[in-house]
Amino acid sequence: MTLAKASIEWAIDFIYHHSDGDLFPKVLELAAVQERKGEFANEIAGKPLSGFKPGPHRRFIVPKDEVSFRQATQLTPLDSIILSAIAYEFGGGIEARRRKSDQVFSYRFKPSAEHGLYNSHSAWNDFWKTAQRRASRAGAVLYCDIADFYNQIYHHTLENQLIASGFPNQATKWVISLMESTTAGVSRGVPVGPHATHLFAEASLIPIDNSMADSGIEFVRFADDIIVFSDDFKQARKALSRVASILDRQQRLTPQRHKTELFTPESFVARCAEMIEDRPISESEDRILGVLRRYTGGNPYISISYNDISEKDWAAFSEAAVSKVIAEYLGSKDVDYIRLRWFYRRLAQIGNPGAIDITLKNIEFLTPCFASICTYLSSVQGITREKWQEIGSDLLNLLQLEEIRESEYFRLSILSLFTRNSDINHFAALGRGYAGSDTFAKREITLAAKVNGANDWLRELKEDFGGMDYWQRLAYLFCCRGFPLDERKYFVNRLEFEDVFMDQLARWAKSN
Repeated sequence: MTLAKASIEWAIDFIYHHSDGDLFPKVLELAAVQERKGEFANEIAGKPLSGFKPGPHRRFIVPKDEVSFRQATQLTPLDSIILSAIAYEFGGGIEARRRKSDQVFSYRFKPSAEHGLYNSHSAWNDFWKTAQRRASRAGAVLYCDIADFYNQIYHHTLENQLIASGFPNQATKWVISLMESTTAGVSRGVPVGPHATHLFAEASLIPIDNSMADSGIEFVRFADDIIVFSDDFKQARKALSRVASILDRQQRLTPQRHKTELFTPESFVARCAEMIEDRPISESEDRILGVLRRYTGGNPYISISYNDISEKDWAAFSEAAVSKVIAEYLGSKDVDYIRLRWFYRRLAQIGNPGAIDITLKNIEFLTPCFASICTYLSSVQGITREKWQEIGSDLLNLLQLEEIRESEYFRLSILSLFTRNSDINHFAALGRGYAGSDTFAKREITLAAKVNGANDWLRELKEDFGGMDYWQRLAYLFCCRGFPLDERKYFVNRLEFEDVFMDQLARWAKSN
């Protein structure tokens, strides 16, 4: 079994435009391979998948809220491309076996250039709106959450579901080998972070969904959130017992105790209203979102150019107005970080600078929003070079905060901002810290050198190339493009490379 060239090219474009996940900085080297996607795809298409061993992933501890964390994994670019290509080529087999989309809402497979692998950006809201409507007609409602779901997915169950979904043997074996490579050989867990893993997580739940339906349980589900509608509390308790039994017998999963709750219809209808994303905290936010919708049409994936926005509408995003909204969130008794992350992602679509100052001043209270904040900061338009340099100074100061220094993920996120915008500058300070930095920070500093044109500084790292880890080597090859043609050809031609992604990157680096 081999992958089709069209699937690989689709995967390259998908990851280039949508990144390899929502939690990590975009892999800049993808731009080089995207330029050569035909040649790259030829290196994989028609070749046995068994010849492409999973590479060295990166793992970080990422905050979910003020007191809880999760492990997040970033696959190598090659693994991300192959996994996405497998999902694209064979994912229809999983989708065909799932229950209807008005019962199971999460990650419905329908690949497109605009939305990626999945068909709806409103699935979360649709889930809660449906639950709200059905709860109003029920006598009691059960809500439960599968404990530590992604880390507990049993590889043998996933393997069986891929086979049942028509995945070829080599594709199934490659997916399982990738999962095992991220769990140190333990037979449980799929990585949190990559877009494509959501589809495989959903595949593992097909037997659970079917068993609940066959047991007469009326439910809706979004990922690990299960809502059951019953005639009364006695029936709801009986349903809870049955759901717990199904989870245990199917995959040794359990409901999360502190999130399992029985509701009256009235109280659950109110709960649903709180969970729907498009629920502005104030009139100020509602006005801002109204302007956004006019330009984006409600599409959460498009970005709007500064030149396309009228002066009047740009003024609606004044620093005072945007700061007020963020302050209202932070002033809440229980900060709604899910909603606040969503607000930052909407601001990123339009690149308005109004949230910069309040964000940087309150960053210690905003750590659960770090990925969304970095996306926002990298999108900002319409400010002067001097202002960017002020922002760069503020970011360097953040790196000295104790809570930032102690988190690899926070430092990675901050340093990545210096790799995307030469106006932030401050490379001299970053370069001085290179020798004492860990490997992931060295990668970001290397990429920052490229965007700041520090080619002579980069040249001094040539002799260290052999001792760099995989991710640093990718960054350095990407940066070599700034050297004179003969110099980079001589340097690159002497090297050997771990995989076809690095090989194609090297070919790009020495091309004219």
